[in-house]
Amino acid sequence: MPLYEYLCSTCGQSFEKELPVSSQNGDVRCPAGHRKVHRVYSAPMILFRGSGFYSTDNRSNSSTSDRKS
Repeated sequence: MPLYEYLCSTCGQSFEKELPVSSQNGDVRCPAGHRKVHRVYSAPMILFRGSGFYSTDNRSNSSTSDRKS
C-alpha cells in the first residue's frame, strides 16, 4: 500500500497515512482527530541505475576527440 502525506488545516500537523490506492480520501483524520486535512503532493524520488545517465557514459573516444579539434 502506498504512503500518503497529509497536512491538517486545523492544527497544522503533518502526518503520513498508509492507504490502498482504491480508497477515497474523505475518511482521513489527523492524529488529533481533526477532519479538515488535505493531501500534500511532492515530487517523487527518482533513482537512475545503470549506465547511460551521465555525460561520461556510453561515449566512444572518437566522438570526444572530434569535439576537441
